[in-house]
Amino acid sequence: MHKTGKKQVVGMMREQSPDAIQVKGLCKSYGEVRALDGVSFSVRRGELFAYLGPNGAGKTTTISILSGLLSRDSGQLQVCGVDVAQDPVTVKQKIGLVPEESNLYPELSCRRNLLYLGELYGLPREARRDRAAELLALFDLTDRADMRFGALSRGMKRRLTVAAALVHSPEVLFLDEPTSGLDVPSAHQLRTLVRSVNQAGTTVLLTTHNLAEAESLCSRILILIKGQVVAEGTASDISARVADVKRLSVLLSERIGEDELRAFCPAVQSVSSSDGTWILDVTDTHSALAQLMSMADSKGLRILRVANVIPSLEDAFVAILKRHGETGETKR
Repeated sequence: MHKTGKKQVVGMMREQSPDAIQVKGLCKSYGEVRALDGVSFSVRRGELFAYLGPNGAGKTTTISILSGLLSRDSGQLQVCGVDVAQDPVTVKQKIGLVPEESNLYPELSCRRNLLYLGELYGLPREARRDRAAELLALFDLTDRADMRFGALSRGMKRRLTVAAALVHSPEVLFLDEPTSGLDVPSAHQLRTLVRSVNQAGTTVLLTTHNLAEAESLCSRILILIKGQVVAEGTASDISARVADVKRLSVLLSERIGEDELRAFCPAVQSVSSSDGTWILDVTDTHSALAQLMSMADSKGLRILRVANVIPSLEDAFVAILKRHGETGETKR
């Protein structure tokens, strides 16, 4: 890795356009199936961006086109200011790709996989040795350096696959379902590594079905359904726009049964509880509050706390799917 006065673990910010990815009117069809239908979005340099949608929405197709692995039918797109179709070689030097299924060689050791990729990207021998050692240390795989990739656990395989995508210090990293199938500790560790990669300056575009993961990691989120952008913004922006999800958190001075609460409060659609606090989905906030006050007065109870709960990204995502007639069960 080249030195610039201050050593960085991964990619560096460039003094160029503020957007690392620009997509305008992207279209792609497979026969009669319209996989992408006029998709437009941009990702700022240094941003960690979530690209979400149900199976079959067009997420992997988008990444394949941006990576130069698939041609587009129409539309304009640039990665780091370079048109993918006009100069795919330059684009591939500027990006790293982590597919859902690893593309590393199972018969090679962890170190050899990294060295081989470094050689493909044209790194000098000493530079690729240093880079391999650096990445093995960063991803906590130094003690597995000489182990065959095929013998690693699933979590370690995912870590090395991400490390391999960073061998050439790319400006942009595409992550397609990076924590899919991992246990909780492995997924947590990989998310921490992804965050550190981004904080060091690498732009990250992430696809995931784990909405809590997207909400915790990403500054902005796009939701794609049937090849069209249906929502974009911060997690709180998207959640706040889903007006048909009205939720209250209510703590009463004494516990009562769910049936009893429902009998007094017809405005309540669904009920759940957490540590003694009722979580109520309601048809109308004003009516629900009036009914709760009436119930409390008639039973000699006190309402100790009531708060409006902003829907989570998952709530918003499900509501958006329903609005567009999607169940989320379509095939990739």
